[in-house]
Formats: sequence, structure tokens, C-alpha cells
Amino acid sequence: MKHIIATLLVIFAVQNSTRADDLVSTTVLDHLGLTQSWARPITAPWGADSIAHQELVVMEDQPVEYLELIEVADAASAQPADEGQAAGDAPEPKLLARLRIDLIPANGHLSSREEAESRANNQIRRIKRKGMTAATRTRSVPRVHLFSISRDGTLESRDAETGEPIWMIRVGDPILPYLALGADQKQVVVVNGPNLYHVDAANGEVISEVSTIGAPAFGATIAGDFAMVPMIGGGIECYPLRDMTLDPFLERVEGDTLALPIRSPDVGSSRTAWGTDGGFVYVMEMQGVPSLLFRLKTDGIVSGRIAAAKGNRFFFGSEGGQVYGIRATRSGEVLWSKPIGEPFYNEPIVYGDQVLLRSAYGNLFSLDAATGDLTWASPVRGVGDLMGVIDGNLYLTTLSGHCEVIDLVDGSLVSAPTDLRPADFVLNSMTNRLYLVGEQGDVQCVHSEGDSLPTFHHELSKPMKVEDATTQPAGNGKPNQPGANGNNDPFGAGGNDPFGAGGNDPFGAGMEEGNDPFGAGGNDPFGGGNNDPFGGGGDKMEDPFGGANPFGN
Repeated sequence: MKHIIATLLVIFAVQNSTRADDLVSTTVLDHLGLTQSWARPITAPWGADSIAHQELVVMEDQPVEYLELIEVADAASAQPADEGQAAGDAPEPKLLARLRIDLIPANGHLSSREEAESRANNQIRRIKRKGMTAATRTRSVPRVHLFSISRDGTLESRDAETGEPIWMIRVGDPILPYLALGADQKQVVVVNGPNLYHVDAANGEVISEVSTIGAPAFGATIAGDFAMVPMIGGGIECYPLRDMTLDPFLERVEGDTLALPIRSPDVGSSRTAWGTDGGFVYVMEMQGVPSLLFRLKTDGIVSGRIAAAKGNRFFFGSEGGQVYGIRATRSGEVLWSKPIGEPFYNEPIVYGDQVLLRSAYGNLFSLDAATGDLTWASPVRGVGDLMGVIDGNLYLTTLSGHCEVIDLVDGSLVSAPTDLRPADFVLNSMTNRLYLVGEQGDVQCVHSEGDSLPTFHHELSKPMKVEDATTQPAGNGKPNQPGANGNNDPFGAGGNDPFGAGGNDPFGAGMEEGNDPFGAGGNDPFGGGNNDPFGGGGDKMEDPFGGANPFGN
């Protein structure tokens, strides 16, 4: 028996060692100026190969609230700024600590918010005794969810900033293939063989199950009031999300759909584009009664997925080596069309004013989104796949299997870490995070050391809010907080203060960054990994494009 137990312990240790080695080490991340936010296994029976699809969704209607403790010069400067004041008019106060309110456990009769405010107020009084003034403010940031579907039918939702699971269910029949899922803030649509499962994104409850008329080709796209499902043999079936058991709207197009349709990221827009092997790119309006807006005859087949950008703009390359920028108006507007001379099959990435597109020869081109002009002196060669953008640097895989970091300004090589070789990744064109997938199915979220809060590449309908900066004088008269007077204060400088120096107060320990468990130091009990994923901020990006059609049509 002892021999069996010892053998099992050895096997367990080897498995854990393998899983640890499957992740990118902190040494490699430090070299790149990155830090791990969290690393957790996805429920996939055979590791990364059994993850059918993963999708990131920005949940603007479900913001996360943070309580921030800031240092201010005096009480007057701690008052909220006028709503019309520009964000850059005043210097940003020093951030002492940040706490995600919904991850603070409630303390008996106190709510999570009240508990966070109580801890912050204790520290404010402590800071005041040192002759300084501090304040608290709240910051509201859109939540980001990671949805995953495995080949055994496990569908799960995770907080993409902490890795914490939100819900998990089993759907469908594992004998049938699982295709790309469609997701937005309210629902998830899973395609399993000829069956569609409509799931509530908030709690994982299955709303309905329907069977398609044809055979699904790629998966589902949620756009406007419908779930769009391309079919093998051509055509699109559009299922009304208000009740997917109703008869679908059918749209016949010329040629077979070659990639999953993509919706415009504009708030309130449902315009969706895709290409067919008939040599056309189609755009549909998906609100109310679906309608075909226009189709564009392209020079060569557009076989890769199209990229969408704000302003109802779409970008894509064709097998004939032509790259297009169009605007989805009622009649269709060609912004530009440029011959590159190499076939394109991959989905582009749009970042700011750049369109990044890899050719079939592994050459990565950067084009100006407004004009289509090349912005790099020469393409980056030997490129495999694009993973995401952090701090103006593009992270990509190479044809040899390792990763490179490219400066987006001129395409120059920033770094080529040979030890950064993820088995897979989640393409992220929305935020400044990389989601790396190991062979065992572990997902590792990494970001820049200075960006503990996500920055959003697309403009949000509701910008992140920072408000309610208020100072708290010593002795606020609340029960169990008798003030800052020597021995009567249980939260004072004495050794019995559970939130004081040397205790577990997230706002204590001298407030140095390395000691703050909610800072970048890495002892956050509420984070998913070694470092706190909460900090930093994000800038709203404005659309510099909106000029007239250079082709006049």
C-alpha cells in the first residue's frame, strides 16, 4: 500500500511539474516587461487540442467597480473635478492602493463596498496623522469575459481579468463537432453539429435548443437581433434571438461562405460582413428584418475572415493580392483598394490607424486605415499568426514556432524571446492583454507591468468613469471606529490593529508598491495569479477617419 501511495505521489508531482513548465516563466515575462495576471486550466479533457473555440467579450453593461486610495496635496484638491474639465488638465494623483470591490469578502453585517470603505477610511486617518491628506474614489471599468467551449461539450464563462470561473455547463452531444461559438453581453450561441444552443451569458442557463435547416459550416455570429449561421453549400440562416424556436430568416448568396461573418464594433450597429467563393463580399443589416445592404465584387476570392473597425469599416485582403477598405453604408463605400501582389488568407488586425495583414508567404504588411498606403518601409517576414498588441508592440508567432515582438511604428524587431512558445492563444484585438494557451489547456493572461487595468483598443459606448474623490477626517463617528486617539483606536498604530502595519490591511504596510497586495507587488489574495491584475488605466481612442470615398462611389 505504501508503495502504491508513493508511486501516485510521484505521478502527481510529475504532472504538476509538467503543467508548471507548460506556462511562460516569470523570467521570460520579466525580460519582456510583462507580468502574469493569472493562469488557470480550462476544462478541456485533452488539453489545448480539445478546446474547440474561445471568445473574448467586453461586457459594458456589467462594469467592475474599484475603490482607489489616492494621495492629495490638501482637502480641496480631493474634490471631484468638474464634468467639463479635460482629463489632462490636472496631474494624476499618486495611487496608493486599488481594490476591486466585488472581490472583497463581506465582513458579517457589512457589504463588500462597506468593508472596502471601512478599510480605506482607517488608512486615511493613519495617513492624516503623518501630515498628509488622502482620499478615496471609485473607478468603473467594463468587465471582460472569456467564453470557452471544449470538444466534450463543456461551456464556461470566466472573468478575463482574474481567471475566476463565473459559470460552467455541459451542452450538446460530444459525438457531434463543436464549431465557433457566438457571444455578446447577453447571450451565447453554441453550434453542435446541426443543433444550436441559446445560453444566457449571465448565468449559463440554456434558453432554447433548435436544429438548423442546413449543415452549419463554421459556427455562429451574434449580430443585432439575430444569430447568423453560415451553411455548407451556401446561404446564411438567421435565428431571432428573442425566440430562436421561430422560423429563421434565410438569405441566399452567390457562392459558399468561406469564413465566419463579423459584426461592426460600433455601438448600436449590426452591420455584418463576409466573403464567398463566388468572388463577392456581402454586408447585411441585422436589426429588425435582416436586409442585404450591398455586395462588392473583389479582385480574387476573399477566403479569410474580414476585420471590422469602428465607423462601420471593414478591411480584408484577397487571394489575388488586393487589399480593401470599405464602409458599410446603404450603397457601400470603397474607401480604398491597393494592390500588394501577394495572396491573403488570414484575418487582419486593426489597431488605431493601422491595418495589419499577413500574406500567404508569411509577410506582414502595415497599411494606413484611412488611405491604404503602406506605413512600413518593408514587411516583417516569416510571420505565423498575430496574437495581440501591448504598449504599441505587436506580439506574433513566427513560421519557426517561436514568438517575436514588433514595434508598430516602423515594423522593427523589439525582441525575439526563444522561450515564449505557447501551444495556442486567444486572438485579442480588443484589450492590451495576451491570452496564451499551454499544451495542458492552461490559459495564462499576461500584460505590461504598468497596465493593471485593461486598455480598450475600440472606443467604448460608456467610457471608464473615475469619480467620488472624497477625504475622510479622523474619527468619522461610525460604530467600532472611535477615532485616532491613541489607545482608544483599535485601528491605530498599535500592534493589535488587524489592518495596521505588519497586519493584513491591503492599504497598510507603508503603501509602497512592492508591499501593497493590491499593487504590482504580487501578494493580492483576490487575484488569480502572482501579480495583481488591477491597476493602470485606459485611453479612449478617437476615429481619425471619416473622409470621403477616394473612388467617388
